[in-house]
Amino acid sequence: MVKRLLLSRVKLAATISPCLLLIPMLILSGQGFADPVVQPCGFDSLEATFQATDGPRNSYTVAMNLRNISPVACTVGTHPGAAGMPIAPDGTLVKICHYCEEGAQKPANDRITLAPGESTHEARSWRTLPSQDTPKCYFPVNMAWSQRYMLDNWYSFTSPSLLKPICSPLSITDYLPGQFLSETVSSLASGSRPPLIQWANDDNESYSRDHIPFRVRVEDPSQLLSRDDRSCPRLFVRFREATPPSEQSRIVRVDEVQNVACKIEARNRFVMEFDASYALKRNDGQNDPKNGEFTFDVSSLADFKGRHLLVGSTPGLHLSMVNGNFISRNWGPLVEGVSVSLTLDGDTFELGTEIPLHIAVENFSSSAILCSGDPYWDPPGVGVELHDGSDHPVQPNDFSTDWTGHGFSHHFPAGLVYPIEHTLKQMGYRIERPGVYKAIAVWGAYADEGCFGVRALTSEAEARRVTVKSPAITFRVVDHSSPGAAR
Repeated sequence: MVKRLLLSRVKLAATISPCLLLIPMLILSGQGFADPVVQPCGFDSLEATFQATDGPRNSYTVAMNLRNISPVACTVGTHPGAAGMPIAPDGTLVKICHYCEEGAQKPANDRITLAPGESTHEARSWRTLPSQDTPKCYFPVNMAWSQRYMLDNWYSFTSPSLLKPICSPLSITDYLPGQFLSETVSSLASGSRPPLIQWANDDNESYSRDHIPFRVRVEDPSQLLSRDDRSCPRLFVRFREATPPSEQSRIVRVDEVQNVACKIEARNRFVMEFDASYALKRNDGQNDPKNGEFTFDVSSLADFKGRHLLVGSTPGLHLSMVNGNFISRNWGPLVEGVSVSLTLDGDTFELGTEIPLHIAVENFSSSAILCSGDPYWDPPGVGVELHDGSDHPVQPNDFSTDWTGHGFSHHFPAGLVYPIEHTLKQMGYRIERPGVYKAIAVWGAYADEGCFGVRALTSEAEARRVTVKSPAITFRVVDHSSPGAAR
């Protein structure tokens, strides 16, 4: 068990945070802080988009762009990684070719440094009509990408209309600097009005693992969007597993949406509805996750001058699942772009029962590199304050939870929710009498380039500590076994 945990810890450090690796450097240097090292881009540092072009002589290219959406520079390996091509119906594999274009050669550097906002791309090209050398064609509906430093994380693209027949070996480039296509709809169609896609869901929309109803309003005043056989725009949904890294791999998938209900409100204006719960199911169609953070956004496809661009993306919609049910986070006030949430399963609990605390922390918009205790080791880097019905503090009285104290710390990039699941007892409280209580989650993070260790002990680091609290959650504890139970 110890070996498994240690291996898991190394894997997490390699994918997310250099914190543990920096601590020896801090001590050996004899200084409070070591110069930052440009680290590989983490899974949550990269935003994936897809583009395609029609080429000469029946050639076709699909590319994945990866943009650094973090506030710091990071690196991406130039090696394309696994191609993620499925086996053809006849049992054969699509042949893959590297450096086979005229003049193509392996790049001198094996890593590309991306400043915030910069992109890299990998392109795949093939012929779309059979030839004498390749009389058979393969008709893909899905492609997948991996990245050298991303371990088992994948990017998936599914589109029956955009992925054309493969009638030649697949030519794959390395990751190269910049976006594959720099053009936009506005630059390709000068004077046109860009498409607009907006969420049209109700604020009180109910979601479950079996039903995630999405509704969007699409406006296409210049008729730039690709239409289906019903003359409705083609929709694409991007789904990201936004749960912070664990031992399991994660995926970003961009899918052309099927079974869309389309209502034409007016000329070139549509209301479109579909169910996105498929994204939470395994390949066998069964529900998989019971806990997780998920983000969705919706875009459409513009075809113009042999260029195929996904455009008009909605803002991301974030859903939080706990024990198989979606919950609403209860965020406290933002302090320097940071917040903490606390949610309970109800407002009444039986005396002596466990009271689950659904806590989440997020760096919403801080430009600083935040560091705090690792939320997935013990203790979890957050605390809880408990007050009685008269708002007097209740002191911790249960120390049965064996927090071993790990000393690990963790970086918190902007835009990523970290869910923390513990009980009130694990946080040190055993309620001994019925009554009304208030619980508040408290999180403290250091706004600094380094994590814990020598730097965190200095007065300068302590002065840059950011402390946030959740709204107080009021709940009642009752004792139905006693004649004088609280009501």
